[in-house]
Amino acid sequence: MGLREFTGARDLLLATHDAPGLSSADVCAEIVRAFHRVLRFGWCAVMTTDPSTLLPSGGVVDGFAREDCVPFWDNELLDPDVLKFADLARGRDPVASLDEALDGDLARSPRYRKLYAELGAADEVRVAFVAGSSCLAIGDFVRRGDDGPVDAQELADVRALVPVATTALRRALGRTLAEVELQTPVVVMLDGSGTVTGVSAGGRQVLADLRIDHVDGELPGIIQAAVIKARDDHGGSGLTTRVRGRSGRWLRLHVSSMEGGSGAVALTVETARPDDLARVLLDSYGLTSRETEIVLRLCRGLAAKEIGADLIISVHTVRDHIKAIYDKAGVNSRGELVAQLFSNHVLDHFHDTVEHVPRTGGRPHGHDTAGATPVG
Repeated sequence: MGLREFTGARDLLLATHDAPGLSSADVCAEIVRAFHRVLRFGWCAVMTTDPSTLLPSGGVVDGFAREDCVPFWDNELLDPDVLKFADLARGRDPVASLDEALDGDLARSPRYRKLYAELGAADEVRVAFVAGSSCLAIGDFVRRGDDGPVDAQELADVRALVPVATTALRRALGRTLAEVELQTPVVVMLDGSGTVTGVSAGGRQVLADLRIDHVDGELPGIIQAAVIKARDDHGGSGLTTRVRGRSGRWLRLHVSSMEGGSGAVALTVETARPDDLARVLLDSYGLTSRETEIVLRLCRGLAAKEIGADLIISVHTVRDHIKAIYDKAGVNSRGELVAQLFSNHVLDHFHDTVEHVPRTGGRPHGHDTAGATPVG
């Protein structure tokens, strides 16, 4: 691999930045194509995630067998192991090699023993695509035995491509939130072995929409991952995450354990709520928690002085945050920010789902999205 291959990979990703109609799954596929130019691998998965839960919400899988899905997510969510995606997302370096992390002793990794040893894999490269503090996607690239461990130049090239890929994911996420189709709530029942035992009207179509072609069986992998995590929740409150179907619909998935300790669960799937989508979109821009608070107040029409008083920070600090927000969103004014983050994506749907109460006096505050409760 050399400069020519790296430039070609970078150009592939740059071409997606403003390509009309590209979905997040399309961008995941382009990431695989681009990484093939700088990194040799035989199996891979690039999955978008719900930033609040780090559970997969869609993506592409190449080479892995259908039966690998459950042990893969069992390991990720339950087993002690190295290079967990959650650790990569929080760390300084979003790219890591299993061979490098274990000084060549791959058998020390339960994941390698469970999944990759029988493949004769030589290495695994893991990637977290992070914007700010939000992980937008994860990537897993497994090396064939004949190719040997990943070398330093390959890792350096992947690291250099990650910011370009993350920008592509962020922009695609904004585009895919532009249209939100309604989905009547459906319920799917699973027994302790993960077999579907009951489906309400429309549920089969929803399951089909969430499957990855040529990989998933009856139960989509992104649902299996949510079920594994929910079963590990000893608090009993269940788990809520957001997923995206092949149709482009964003859906809200809630997993609840049934009484009796049999491991049976009930899945409820419905259209993602406006506050769900607003949070996904804000996360995609890599805004900090404070910046998110300020964005919500900007969209309510508050001035910098009012925001400062509301958050108990100085006007100067508010203006510094606003400048950082504009830079991350790629806009130059409040009007552009509102249009890009909300009006073109989810605000219309938010208007449809709130009750508008006439004010009897004082300055109108507009539609208050600050009361929305984020998922996760």
